[in-house]
Amino acid sequence: MKRKGNLYENIYKIENIMSAYDEVCRNTKAKRKVNKFKEFKCIYISRIYNILKNREYRVGPYVHFVIYEPKRREIVSQGMIDKIINHLVSRYILYPALLPCLIDTNVASRSGMGTKAGLEAAKEFHRKCKIKYGKYYILKCDVSKFFASINKDILKEKLLRKIKDKDAIKIVFDIIDSEEEGLGIGNMTSQVFAIFYLNDMDHFIKENLGIKYYVRYQDDFLLFHESKDYLKYCFEEIKKFLKKEKLELNGKSRLYTSSNNFIFLGRNQKGRYARYRTVKRKLKKKVYLYKTGVIDLMGLSESLICYKNLCSQNIKLPM
Repeated sequence: MKRKGNLYENIYKIENIMSAYDEVCRNTKAKRKVNKFKEFKCIYISRIYNILKNREYRVGPYVHFVIYEPKRREIVSQGMIDKIINHLVSRYILYPALLPCLIDTNVASRSGMGTKAGLEAAKEFHRKCKIKYGKYYILKCDVSKFFASINKDILKEKLLRKIKDKDAIKIVFDIIDSEEEGLGIGNMTSQVFAIFYLNDMDHFIKENLGIKYYVRYQDDFLLFHESKDYLKYCFEEIKKFLKKEKLELNGKSRLYTSSNNFIFLGRNQKGRYARYRTVKRKLKKKVYLYKTGVIDLMGLSESLICYKNLCSQNIKLPM
């Protein structure tokens, strides 16, 4: 695929800035900050336009905080202007340059995709393999500390193979270099970088290893095949491939038979939330964190709503 040019000018078109502004305001949880930002909408839109047109953008500081759902993670956040520019870079530089080269079953961080698309793809592969093979095997892999382990130099080299616009490359590299180590969870650009970073592995699995039934959601992925021995071979080849990418699989990566009720994207093969038995224990932990001041009342409420939604939504998968 040819490298993409003439990308940078799209991020300072007024209609694109307005669209990113509306999206960020709609999705930002701190409504008090959003309302204050909206009071001076025209001033901020004009400021963003001038900063980008004059190539004067400098990445602002990050605020680091910890979330506890679905597990403990450190999240980064920025000011409203930085968020808007981050969205503009993602939608009008990274999306046009990177999305066309991604495989269809790389299902994270794209319109119309997500965990539901990943579960539906797994469901379809289960169905096809059951008809075609009867008994089959699944290799389930998970990359260890994925976002924090992404190598910036390798990422930049990959991006240079897709983008030739020098202004676009500069602002993208500035965003990458603004993080001390790896990529911070929370930025839209980080999500796009993450689905792209393992794109070479996706093509290696599909084309070099010849795995027809394969699905990936960020660093979680499944390979379906009739041969247990061949999947063992694939397991070793994937580990070798990831070593070149400065990544490694964690200890949860292993081989399953079609009769095993393993977990993928938080669901078992019946499509039900997999942690019914641990919900009570986890909620007790959330109450403890609230009482000790680690999380606030809003955090506790969000946990309760999260578990309620997870337990009520079922996607049936074949056994």
